[in-house]
Formats: sequence, structure tokens, C-alpha cells
Amino acid sequence: MMNISTMMMLAETPGKKLQETLGGEIGSIFFLAVIFISLTLFWKRAFTAFIGFALFAMLVSVFIFQPELVSSLGSDGFRWLFEAVLE
Repeated sequence: MMNISTMMMLAETPGKKLQETLGGEIGSIFFLAVIFISLTLFWKRAFTAFIGFALFAMLVSVFIFQPELVSSLGSDGFRWLFEAVLE
């Protein structure tokens, strides 16, 4: 029989449910804002600002919406750089 602390750890928290529910909606709104700002900068022919904003938006989207990708890239990069030392 499971004790209460184990059951609490296995249960989904309200924050996790809220993140799953609103995560897609916030991602869509972020994507629309990025498209609008990018098109505005491109239309004004501010190409340097457009490229800078596009790179910034890509970094922010990866760090906020897929942090596990950043973590896996970091560990894979570390293993690749130091594979001779680790063996």
C-alpha cells in the first residue's frame, strides 16, 4: 500500500495542468507576435533589426518552450567535446 507522500508525488499538480493547458495558447500568441514584428521590421526595410529580432526570438522560443532541448544539447555537446577525457 502506498503512503500519502508517494501518492502526492505521483499526482499531477495544478501548476502542471495549467502549464499543459496554457502552454500551447501562449506559444501561439508568441508566434503571432513574432510574425507581426518580423513583418513590420521587414516592411520598414530595417534588415539588421529584423535579423537581430529573428535570432532573439529563436533563442527565447527554444529556452522557454523547449528547455529540455537546451539541456540535452548541453549534455550532448559536453560529451562530444570531452569524450576522450571521459573514457
